[in-house]
Amino acid sequence: MKRWCLIKESDGNRGLIGKKKMYEIIVEDSRMTVLWGMAEKPNRQMKTQIFSSNQGALYAAQERIMEKQDKGYILAFSV
Repeated sequence: MKRWCLIKESDGNRGLIGKKKMYEIIVEDSRMTVLWGMAEKPNRQMKTQIFSSNQGALYAAQERIMEKQDKGYILAFSV
Protein backbone atom coordinates (compact mmCIF):
# COMPACT_ATOMS: atom_id res chain seq x y z
CA MET A 1 0.00 0.00 0.00
CA LYS A 2 1.17 3.54 -0.83
CA ARG A 3 -0.34 6.67 0.65
CA TRP A 4 0.14 10.39 -0.01
CA CYS A 5 -1.37 13.33 1.82
CA LEU A 6 -1.42 16.84 0.34
CA ILE A 7 -2.44 20.02 2.18
CA LYS A 8 -3.43 23.48 0.97
CA GLU A 9 -4.62 26.68 2.65
CA SER A 10 -8.38 26.99 2.23
CA ASP A 11 -9.84 29.66 -0.01
CA GLY A 12 -11.90 32.62 1.19
CA ASN A 13 -12.69 33.24 4.85
CA ARG A 14 -11.57 29.75 5.94
CA GLY A 15 -8.11 30.45 4.55
CA LEU A 16 -7.95 33.85 6.22
CA ILE A 17 -8.34 32.20 9.62
CA GLY A 18 -5.72 29.52 8.88
CA LYS A 19 -7.95 26.56 7.92
CA LYS A 20 -6.64 24.01 5.43
CA LYS A 21 -7.89 21.58 2.79
CA MET A 22 -6.65 18.01 2.65
CA TYR A 23 -6.32 15.62 -0.31
CA GLU A 24 -5.28 12.02 0.32
CA ILE A 25 -4.47 9.30 -2.22
CA ILE A 26 -4.23 5.64 -1.28
CA VAL A 27 -3.12 2.93 -3.71
CA GLU A 28 -3.69 -0.67 -2.70
CA ASP A 29 -3.02 -3.27 -5.38
CA SER A 30 -4.92 -2.02 -8.47
CA ARG A 31 -7.30 0.23 -6.49
CA MET A 32 -6.83 3.98 -6.03
CA THR A 33 -8.92 5.73 -3.38
CA VAL A 34 -8.99 9.52 -3.10
CA LEU A 35 -10.29 11.34 -0.01
CA TRP A 36 -10.68 15.11 0.24
CA GLY A 37 -12.21 17.74 2.45
CA MET A 38 -11.59 20.09 5.35
CA ALA A 39 -8.46 19.07 7.24
CA GLU A 40 -10.00 19.71 10.66
CA LYS A 41 -13.07 17.54 10.05
CA PRO A 42 -13.03 13.71 10.11
CA ASN A 43 -15.68 13.09 7.42
CA ARG A 44 -14.38 13.44 3.89
CA GLN A 45 -15.61 12.87 0.37
CA MET A 46 -14.27 9.72 -1.26
CA LYS A 47 -13.87 8.23 -4.72
CA THR A 48 -12.41 4.82 -5.63
CA GLN A 49 -11.15 3.71 -9.04
CA ILE A 50 -10.02 0.23 -10.03
CA PHE A 51 -7.29 -0.17 -12.65
CA SER A 52 -6.09 -3.19 -14.58
CA SER A 53 -2.80 -3.28 -12.64
CA ASN A 54 -0.97 -1.86 -9.65
CA GLN A 55 1.27 0.10 -12.06
CA GLY A 56 -1.79 1.74 -13.61
CA ALA A 57 -3.06 2.80 -10.19
CA LEU A 58 0.37 4.17 -9.22
CA TYR A 59 0.62 6.10 -12.49
CA ALA A 60 -2.84 7.62 -11.94
CA ALA A 61 -1.86 8.55 -8.37
CA GLN A 62 1.29 10.32 -9.58
CA GLU A 63 -0.79 12.26 -12.12
CA ARG A 64 -3.20 13.36 -9.36
CA ILE A 65 -0.31 14.43 -7.12
CA MET A 66 1.15 16.59 -9.90
CA GLU A 67 -2.27 18.12 -10.68
CA LYS A 68 -2.81 19.02 -7.03
CA GLN A 69 0.70 20.44 -6.67
CA ASP A 70 0.02 22.64 -9.71
CA LYS A 71 -3.02 23.96 -7.81
CA GLY A 72 -0.96 24.89 -4.73
CA TYR A 73 -1.15 21.72 -2.62
CA ILE A 74 1.98 20.70 -0.74
CA LEU A 75 2.93 17.09 -0.09
CA ALA A 76 2.66 16.69 3.70
CA PHE A 77 3.72 13.04 3.83
CA SER A 78 3.88 9.79 1.90
CA VAL A 79 4.23 6.24 3.20
